Amino acid sequence: MRSIKTYTKNYKPIMKRYFSQILFVLSAAFLLPTSVWAEDIQVGSTSRKIISYAPAGITKNRPLIISMHGFNQDARYQQEKAQWEPIADTAKFVVVYPDGLNKRWDISGSTDLEFISTIIDTMYRRHGIDRSRVYLSGFSMGGMMTYYAATKLADKIAAFAPVSGYPLRGGDYNSPRPVPIIHIHGDADDVVTYGNLVNYLNGWVVKNQASPTPQIVKPYPASKPNSVATRQLWSGGAKGTEIVLITLAGKGHWYSMDVANGVNTSIEIWNFAKRFSLPK
Repeated sequence: MRSIKTYTKNYKPIMKRYFSQILFVLSAAFLLPTSVWAEDIQVGSTSRKIISYAPAGITKNRPLIISMHGFNQDARYQQEKAQWEPIADTAKFVVVYPDGLNKRWDISGSTDLEFISTIIDTMYRRHGIDRSRVYLSGFSMGGMMTYYAATKLADKIAAFAPVSGYPLRGGDYNSPRPVPIIHIHGDADDVVTYGNLVNYLNGWVVKNQASPTPQIVKPYPASKPNSVATRQLWSGGAKGTEIVLITLAGKGHWYSMDVANGVNTSIEIWNFAKRFSLPK
């Protein structure tokens, strides 16, 4: 009969190979380009949190959408509200939901501009995203951050999509280029009020040299007679840019996913943004 020592001697290399195979399978699963990542990324000397999503079978040179939460919210909340994943699965693009420091955004300094730039670089290294098709969107304070980025990062972001948020202290339109913008907002918003929004957007219409008279579709889409949405389009801007405003009558401070009576905000953003890219 073999001794226990002999069995142990023979058993160790078998188990070593077995656990090596298990570790390889687990590692491969985490490295697949189809997953939801909740992780920290390094931005200078600061560790920042993001949630990212890449569809199954995604290839290189696909777009990236960055979706930013509102004040006192977080990336997980924005993910639940915006529901970008089904759209990304169909259109094959990468989505990132960043977390603001202390659940807010730096809308006057460089902290979150650097964060956005690092997200773009990280997704390029990981998924080979198309740097000419990066789109930025944000809700409430995230919308304010989106407009701020339009004046600072227009060389890295092809189109901008604020939702229920814009600068309340006046306009800054000093973007280095004309920028496409789609803005979605409820006219009963009592948090970031709707009243001065059109005046603010007119600054971007002038900046883009677009037609001063918008084309109006009401209700929008026209195929939905019960829709509370109205779409205004300022077209003919420099370098093919457009400004779009979708107004939701009677709606407050929210991210509309009301397909029956209005619009799916994320679908509207994607259908607008996907037509624009930076010059290569």
